[in-house]
Amino acid sequence: MFTKASVISVQIRKVFYPFIIAKAKDGHYLYLNLTSTERKDSVFWEVMLRISQANLWLPLDKNTYQLLESDWLSV
Repeated sequence: MFTKASVISVQIRKVFYPFIIAKAKDGHYLYLNLTSTERKDSVFWEVMLRISQANLWLPLDKNTYQLLESDWLSV
């Protein structure tokens, strides 16, 4: 389970295989850590590209730099 302190908000800024770069609310840029399943999933890459184009904010675990599978309400 994640606590609010371990979750940060990010926007996907750059999507290019095999990397995704996100920008945190504090202005810092970081590389997301992707699982091997995410790296192989073409639908995942298409969704990340569309999310980056929409400028949506996503929850990210600031300790692992991995996107959360659950939504904001569960934090």
